[in-house]
Amino acid sequence: MRLVFFGTDGPLSVHALRAIGPDHEVAGVVRATTKPVPHPRAPTARGLFGGVARALGWRRRASLPGLARSLHAPLWETRSGKDPEITARIAAVRPDLICIAGFPWLLGPEVLALPSAGALNAHAALLPRHRGPLPLFWIYYRDDRETGVTVHRVTEQADAGDILEQVTFPLPRGFPVEALNRLNAERGAALLRHTLTAVASGRAVARKQDERLATRAPMVRAGSRMIDFETWEVERVWHFLAGLYPRFMEPLTAEDGTPVGYSGVLGYERGARGAAPGSVTRARHGFDLHCRGGWVRLSR
Repeated sequence: MRLVFFGTDGPLSVHALRAIGPDHEVAGVVRATTKPVPHPRAPTARGLFGGVARALGWRRRASLPGLARSLHAPLWETRSGKDPEITARIAAVRPDLICIAGFPWLLGPEVLALPSAGALNAHAALLPRHRGPLPLFWIYYRDDRETGVTVHRVTEQADAGDILEQVTFPLPRGFPVEALNRLNAERGAALLRHTLTAVASGRAVARKQDERLATRAPMVRAGSRMIDFETWEVERVWHFLAGLYPRFMEPLTAEDGTPVGYSGVLGYERGARGAAPGSVTRARHGFDLHCRGGWVRLSR
């Protein structure tokens, strides 16, 4: 199939393109960026260094630009899912399918109308749970005991299209979010490749999402207090903090009101000390965060 790929330099995007690229004709790779998009003919210092490095035989970690070059596909950068220049470029290459993995913005209807076979997205959650741009955070926040990756049809509503394939696996307690990100990338890439094979052969079977089970995964404002110390038990607090550290750190304050800057989540202990849930006391290892039924040990 002739396809255009949307992603970032994150593991899910890179693994997905590496998995599907050799089996299909990649007519273009769209990379999300928050930086100003350079003129396509203007050499950059990074690009010049990359050319020297390749000439010397140096090997770098796989990236979306590197994979695009290896697939002889043009790389287009954008800061929006509704970029008219990107829309025009996609229209010019006439793709059968758009594939998305890790792209942070919704695509506009003008883009979605271009491919003859529609668009697919690999989403790092078990849809219809955690629709939106931040599924990994909300998986830990909602205390999910299992997670996975879903490949679904793309519509104008975020992550709401029909499900084509889904893989499920358990989420160990306190499992590091970076390790989960890598696991999602590996499982998601294989799942997307399998789904594309089914779509190309006409064997793909879609099922609608149950709207009654849908939850949202919106962005979280930096510095937001998220833990409910009145209801969360100590093990749940530890799982949330340990799993998401250092991507997310709960704002905490010590007895004197000063902010607590912890550098790690060491573990937890059960017991009763009479301290109010959410309070922080100093300890030899750093800090103790008091919770219902015990305390979480934090390093200084």
